[in-house]
Amino acid sequence: MTEISSDIVLRAQEGDEAATRAVIEAFQGPVLSTVSRFLGVRHRGEVEDIAEEVFLKIFRSIRHFDGANGSFTAWVYSVVRDYCFEMLKRRATAPSQHPRERYEHANSKGGDLQPHQDFDNLELCRRIEEALGTLSEDQRMAFVLREYERLGYAEIASITGVHEGVVKSRLARAKASLHQQLRPYLESDA
Repeated sequence: MTEISSDIVLRAQEGDEAATRAVIEAFQGPVLSTVSRFLGVRHRGEVEDIAEEVFLKIFRSIRHFDGANGSFTAWVYSVVRDYCFEMLKRRATAPSQHPRERYEHANSKGGDLQPHQDFDNLELCRRIEEALGTLSEDQRMAFVLREYERLGYAEIASITGVHEGVVKSRLARAKASLHQQLRPYLESDA
C-alpha cells in the first residue's frame, strides 16, 4: 500500500470530504483484510460493519495524528489494532461461541469472504483460521500485518509500539506455532 500524501491527511484533518474519501479508498481494502484475518470474521457484512466502526474511530481522532511521530499508515494500523484488541476483550466477556460455530454461521448466511469454494481449500482456510485463533493477540497481529498486509518490520514495530527485534521474535514464535499445529494437515496432503 502506498503512503497517502501529507496534503490529503492535512485536508482530512480539516474535515475536507474529498480528502476523507481518499483516505477511505486508500485504506478500505487493508482495513477489511486485517479485521477479517485478525478477528477471524468471514461474513462480508460483519467485516464491513467492523471496518465502518474503525473508520469512525480514525476520523474522530484524525486531528491527533502528528506526522512527526510516524507515518499515517502506521497510525491507521494502530487504530485498527486497538479496535481489534477492544473487540477481542468484548468477546471474552460476551457469551461464548466456538470459532467453528462462528465460521459455520457466517458461511450459512452467504456473502462470505472465502475466495475458494472447493472443500479442500475451505478446510485448509478453516484450519488456518483456527490455528491463528490460538496465537497470542500480539503474535497474531504481527503475523497478519507481515504475512497478509506485507508490512515491513519497522512499520509493524511502529504500529505495535515495540522494537523490531520483538516483532521478529513474535513472528518466529507465531510461525513455529502455526507450523506445529498445521503439520498433520499438511503432511496428509503430501
